[in-house]
This record gives sequence, structure tokens and C-alpha cells, in this order.
Amino acid sequence: MALFFSQFAHRFFHDFFPPPRFLEMPAVGLSISDEAITALEIVRRKGAFAVGRFGRRALPPGAVSGGELRRKEEAVAALRSLKEELHLDFVNASLSEEKAYLFKTRIPRVPRKEIRSVLNFKLEDNVPVPAAEATFDYSVITGAEPNVLDSLDVVVTVLPQKVVEAYAELFAEAGLTPLSFEIEAQAIARAVIAKGDRGAYLIVNFGDAKTGLFNVSDETVYFTSTAPIGSGAVTDAVLAHLSLHVPAEEVSGAKRAPAAQTGSAGADPFHSFGHAVLALKGEVNKLLVYWRTHHDQSNEMDKKIGTVILTGRRVALQGIDDYLSLSFGLKAEAGNVWRNICSLDDYIPPILFEESLEYAAAAGLALPKGH
Repeated sequence: MALFFSQFAHRFFHDFFPPPRFLEMPAVGLSISDEAITALEIVRRKGAFAVGRFGRRALPPGAVSGGELRRKEEAVAALRSLKEELHLDFVNASLSEEKAYLFKTRIPRVPRKEIRSVLNFKLEDNVPVPAAEATFDYSVITGAEPNVLDSLDVVVTVLPQKVVEAYAELFAEAGLTPLSFEIEAQAIARAVIAKGDRGAYLIVNFGDAKTGLFNVSDETVYFTSTAPIGSGAVTDAVLAHLSLHVPAEEVSGAKRAPAAQTGSAGADPFHSFGHAVLALKGEVNKLLVYWRTHHDQSNEMDKKIGTVILTGRRVALQGIDDYLSLSFGLKAEAGNVWRNICSLDDYIPPILFEESLEYAAAAGLALPKGH
């Protein structure tokens, strides 16, 4: 869902950036979260994809909060610093799903060029943003052409225009040209779910202070939720349990040790993670229940979620995947950010596995369109 944001961006950026002919230029994926700016480039080497430029720049606390630019000057400074280090020009950028609204709707059969006009009339019935103040994109989830069907099922992503404009100004001041905008959740899904996989998944994306949860089916994000539970809270819980004052890096190492075995019937081997992980369990359960109870008998929504994919900050913590697997009877695993980029049998990217989980959104944004 990036094309419309790209067109909107270039209409809005007309006073700042070159005309849309540069849409064909290769671009670096660039993700801005509340904690950091992350950039990743995918290049072709010997007929295969490989990692080119990459880097991460921490943001001052509070510069970006909830996907909103609170102290733009500090965000611009960090973005310029990363731009200069990596020699960035063109980027495909993410916008926080916390500012986005997603809804699924069914529309009559119309030519594809008329779909946007039809959806425009549905915005105010589904999101609390006036159509005149919104920008949106959509994905047709039936997998068929409009002129073949009597109706179409569509997932629509809506953002307040002022949010897109704020990020447009951010990139303009930093001297970067964004070729497209896309919500972070969709970019992550593109990276960690194999192209062509029409299965249903729950993605759990950890940040330092919060966690994003996304229902995905047919490579499309249906629902998103954000919980005030972060990898930092998990680290704090382990520190409290161990009663040790050690660096977080060492605690992370301890958490990667084999999970404890259940000592007695009904005992929870993961009690050491405390309230933070129990709260995460509750949030995961909410989205699983929502998915089960809100399906509409369509071939997408009726699919069962069988796998939880973990991405983000310090996600490779031994025990979290085990805990979720045992709690819900689902497979839970750390995501493979390189799934649609390269085979690890043929090429080893220059980023450690644990660090790569922080590059999921940037990797999805960097993937060539249609790949």
C-alpha cells in the first residue's frame, strides 16, 4: 500500500522536490520509530539481492512519540546525521500505524481506475477523519481483477493528511526525497512473510517502551494494536527476578539460556518474566480472539492464525517464543528479515541476527516493488 502515498507525497512536495520521474530511482528503506531511525538498502550483486548501505540512529527521548513529531528539530538533526553517514538521497519511508486507521469493506464491481472514487465515499462511515482531511490507499484482497467480480473486498488504510504533511516537511528539511510512504506494519509484514504466502499470521513487533501487534492475511495487514509493553519492561522483569545489577546486554544473554523446565504439574516455567510478559499474553490473546470472532466467512478472514512472528528490539529473548507457543498452542518464532531478500545458505548479510530484527520495517520498504 505505498503507491497512493507516493503520488500524494510528490503532489505535496512539488515546492520541495523534483517531479515524479524520480519514482523509478532505487531507494533505501527508512523507518522512523519513537526510538530510532533505521535505514537499509538492497542492491543486486551477481544476479542476487544483497545488503548495501545500512545504519541506525537513536532519537532523543520524546522527539517522536506515538508516531507524532513532537520535537521536529531533533528528529531533523538525527535524520541529517544518518543521511550524511550513509549518503542517502531517495528513500521509501514508513509512517506509524498508531496514526493510521484500517478498515475492510466490500464495494460493487467497478473498473480499477474508479475504485478510489468509490472508497472516498466510505471514509467518513469508517474512520473519524473527514475525507477532505484524509489520505488513503487500499489493497484488493480477492486476488481477482475488478471486471471479473460482482463485488470486491478491500482493505483501506487511512492517514490524516496533516500527519503525512508533517513527515513531508521533516524529510524536506533533512534534504531527503521520499518516493513512497507506507505504514510500518505493512512494511514489516512484507519483510517477514514469504512473498505469495496467503496464510494468516500475528506479528508482534517490540520497541523499547511499547509493542505493536498486527493481524496479517494474504500479505495484507487487517488490524493493528499498540500495547504499552516493551522489551525494556521484559528486561526490567528479569533484572528484578534475578536481583542482579548487571548490564542489559548480559541480562539479554541470560534470557537466551534454555528455558526452565516445568517443575510440577501446572507450574509456569516462565514466571520469572513477571507482569510484563503476562500483559503481553493478554494483548496477544485480544487480537487472536478478535480475529476468530470477527471473520465474515470470506476466504481471508476465515483463516486461522497458526504462527506468531516476533520482530523488533531485543526480540531474540529465549523464553518469549516458548511462552507464547505454550500459552496459545501456536508456533511462535523470531522473524526472518531476509526471507524475501536472500537465502542464508548462499549469502550472509553483514548484520547480526538479533540486530536484523530491528531492521524489519526498513527491509520491507527497501524491497523492490513487485518482489
